[in-house]
Amino acid sequence: MDTQASPIRKLAIMGGTFDPIHIGHLVTAEEVRHEFGIDEVLFIPTGHPPHKSNINMTTSEHRYLMTVLATAENPNFKVSRLEMDREGVTYTVDTVKELKRIYAETVKLYFITGADAVQKILTWKSPEELLKLCDFVAVTRPGYHKAELIQKVEELKKQYEANIHFLEVPALAISSSNIRERINAMKPIKYLVPEEVENYIKKYDLYEYKICLTEEERTEMYDYVASKLSPKRYAHTRGVVEIALEYAKYHHLDYDEIFIAALFHDIAKELGKEEQKRLCDLYKIELDEFEQKHIDLAHGKIGAVLLEKNWGISKPSILNSIRYHTVGRHNMTDLDKIIYLADMTEEGRGTYKGKDQIKELAHYDLDRAMYKALISSYNYVTNILKQEVHPITQELIEYYKQFN
Repeated sequence: MDTQASPIRKLAIMGGTFDPIHIGHLVTAEEVRHEFGIDEVLFIPTGHPPHKSNINMTTSEHRYLMTVLATAENPNFKVSRLEMDREGVTYTVDTVKELKRIYAETVKLYFITGADAVQKILTWKSPEELLKLCDFVAVTRPGYHKAELIQKVEELKKQYEANIHFLEVPALAISSSNIRERINAMKPIKYLVPEEVENYIKKYDLYEYKICLTEEERTEMYDYVASKLSPKRYAHTRGVVEIALEYAKYHHLDYDEIFIAALFHDIAKELGKEEQKRLCDLYKIELDEFEQKHIDLAHGKIGAVLLEKNWGISKPSILNSIRYHTVGRHNMTDLDKIIYLADMTEEGRGTYKGKDQIKELAHYDLDRAMYKALISSYNYVTNILKQEVHPITQELIEYYKQFN
């Protein structure tokens, strides 16, 4: 029987928001892997980092999937949901301790971080404990002024017996914030991110340019919508705009996007069934089997087309929130959720069981609010209207049940 212990593997932790992941991250990880003989680099997208708690980050699921796409071709790269699936604020020390628990004594951990972060490490949670749990690799770009950094590192080594290494990486000149700015300015990001990530960003309309409306444009839009709806429906629409903007404030979403989506969400609501069918045929709007039987549910998809055709607004995030506000969809964005919830909770809807709770939840937890809203909608349609519901309703109830 071979009693020889298994050799200790080297595992490097590459943490970050990855919003989005870019070539700089990948080059850094590969350089560290080569320089320190790392067996595996574990990319860990952050869940709720304390230092970015007030920033409107892209959803963790989008950031995770982009990271998976970016690292898929490298057999030495893996992606972990460890921080994403952890409830509450994410702290590095908790992540490292969890990895130590998972791998026990079979791995030696290296934590990859920027040089600036190393200098601020004493402001992190439990820094003394963290410095003893793993080695740190402080990566810098060529030309980085290291005198202050070296002094700080020497102090940490002496005071905490920390193991901190240096590594220069040319690609660190690239940053996620710069990529977001380039997208916002409609500049190319090709070769700054993997092709798969670039395509993913385009598909889901991440980091797109912001629409900036003037007061005159807002007034013009209000007048247009008022001319297309009955006074009662228009009053409902104004109510949806009001509550949607309130929700947007709490979730740091773009006001103009919310305004447009809320204002136009029911623009096709009062069209007759024959007109709705005609427009679906004219614009080749795809309807599922349930929508074909219940053509009134198509008004969201028709409204999205009319907004694009008549107002030239083609931003997918806005159009999708209008398109799917009737029954929802899988992988709903925060904008989708807010339009769905605002449509159900505006004051003109009157009082119904659970409405106040849905409104309260919508201010701080959109997923829990969605679960309550979907249950309420299901009960209303089946018990009060005595009608069948779209199959996706039950699917969404099952999905959002995990957040309740």
